[in-house]
Amino acid sequence: MVDELRQYTFTADAWEQYWALFTSLCMPIRGDDFGRLKGLWYDRIGDTVTFRHLWRYESLDARAHLRAELIKVDDWREKFLPQAAQHVSQQFLQVLVPKLEEEGAGLAAARYLHSYRCATGKAGGVVQQIAGVTGTARKHLCGLWATEFPNPNQVVAMTSTDEAPVLTLAAAVAIETRRLQPLVLGQPPSDFRA
Repeated sequence: MVDELRQYTFTADAWEQYWALFTSLCMPIRGDDFGRLKGLWYDRIGDTVTFRHLWRYESLDARAHLRAELIKVDDWREKFLPQAAQHVSQQFLQVLVPKLEEEGAGLAAARYLHSYRCATGKAGGVVQQIAGVTGTARKHLCGLWATEFPNPNQVVAMTSTDEAPVLTLAAAVAIETRRLQPLVLGQPPSDFRA
């Protein structure tokens, strides 16, 4: 099983237009037929909005097959993509390997994204340490992934609190934390400020 975390950056005005397209065209066209949607989030800093959505696939081959099938859909290719592309400032995606079974509210409770940039060969140890957290830290852990690409030396965790799971590794690890605002299809995003 693999997850794909897609990230798009917009100006605030372009974001409003893109979200309308995403809810009215993208999701009705693709639904869960071309990957299973696991979550939607955004954050806003000043006039810059970052939108993230996570899709689950049975495998990399299944992802490639479903993406190839999606591009064959006329409404996707001729209606959604041309309109959506004009609003996106930047696009970035990561293929992630889930390392933690979702418990409780799972990704619905995720409010923070922590990216651990690890020294070469150290990501496995970071995954092991985070997966082994207990007590309150475990309750706040919503998801954990090893990055397949673009950077195999990165680990991604989502939590319900701003505290990144604590590490005791001596190896150099840089942690970047971003606040997430969950999105619900059919509802306008609130005026969220990070």
